[in-house]
Amino acid sequence: MGTRLYPMTKNTRSLELLADVLVGTTNLVEVKNSLYKVYKELNEGRTEKHGGESYPVDLDYEWHCLFANSDVDKLEGFKGFGWGKFNLNLISEDKDNQERYGGSTTDTKLMERLLWSSCWGQEPDEPNSLSVEEIIKLSEGFYWV
Repeated sequence: MGTRLYPMTKNTRSLELLADVLVGTTNLVEVKNSLYKVYKELNEGRTEKHGGESYPVDLDYEWHCLFANSDVDKLEGFKGFGWGKFNLNLISEDKDNQERYGGSTTDTKLMERLLWSSCWGQEPDEPNSLSVEEIIKLSEGFYWV
């Protein structure tokens, strides 16, 4: 999977801003997770007919499609992958491997270099809505695992 870069903040509004989603999306993720249990129970064993044959419905895929490309999906993706992989050579080699491949920093200069070396800002169809300085401030530090 690789070592990925994440913000250290636990502030839900800061995470929403960093993920570029609407205010309150964190609450929607919680609602989605609660509804999933009910959805599974109500649809367990459901089949669809294709060409005269009955086939079981892939409930997980169907559930995923309900939220694909939504702010909920975007926030969950950000929480899971952060800004993605980054240049590990920016982390001092004098640290042991455990610290190097799983560590944190609040050094703003290092944070800026780590962010620029990550996947942040590399999506051509997604303009950066926050500046590097705003990201650093909202993040309250970076960690990587």
